[in-house]
Amino acid sequence: MRSDSAGAFVDEREPTGAGELDAAFAALADHLAERDGWTAPVWALDPARRTTAWYPSVPAIFRADADRESPRAFRQRGIFLTARSLLRA
Repeated sequence: MRSDSAGAFVDEREPTGAGELDAAFAALADHLAERDGWTAPVWALDPARRTTAWYPSVPAIFRADADRESPRAFRQRGIFLTARSLLRA
């Protein structure tokens, strides 16, 4: 099955130069693929697209929530979000 969002991730984008953002793009592609039932693009599975304990826009008071709620695709890449964070995306 292929959704409209799958097409947006087919071609690998040039790295941004910001490791966190490159990891986030890969995590988003992987997360949407899992959620919508399509195959994640190969570039999104590149182990180089990872970071270390990044909590984008998550205040310190909500980091425990992010540790618990972050979807697998983000957590595996070192990105921690709250459930509410993805609602805004």
